[in-house]
Amino acid sequence: MEARVGRWVIGALVLVLVGLLVGIGVLVGSRDTADAELTQTQHDIAAAARAEALAFLTVDHENMDPLVDAVLSGATGRFKKQYESQREMLTSEAIRTEATSTAEVVALGVGGFTDDAGDVLIAANSTVTNTTTGNEGQVRYYRLRLSLVREGDRWLTSNVEFVR
Repeated sequence: MEARVGRWVIGALVLVLVGLLVGIGVLVGSRDTADAELTQTQHDIAAAARAEALAFLTVDHENMDPLVDAVLSGATGRFKKQYESQREMLTSEAIRTEATSTAEVVALGVGGFTDDAGDVLIAANSTVTNTTTGNEGQVRYYRLRLSLVREGDRWLTSNVEFVR
């Protein structure tokens, strides 16, 4: 009789174990699908933020118009209006100080995001030359938080702030 009970318990445990494995397989399969979708969204947000940060931190006193246009093409809302209103001042200051700045993104992280909005933290370095630094150039370190929104099929920057 004990042998029968033992077999029944083992059989029940095997059924429970198979049920758990099937359940885990279903959960993992659906999680992989969700992760793939999230990964693509994160990738899209990150790519747009990287491009905007590089455009924002790049300066060339000899050719500012395409650089300002690049920032504006990746911008929207209040940020776009503010940047656009500073266009003449940014250009004249770059020319006056003979400024150049070559930027690189060294780290990037997508924070909270939805299908239509996301925040990105960026660490970037920029080598700056101007009338103060001379030809040697000076490395500057930036930490930025970009807020992005989806407009149609594009992610655009709606806000840029410097963070510590």
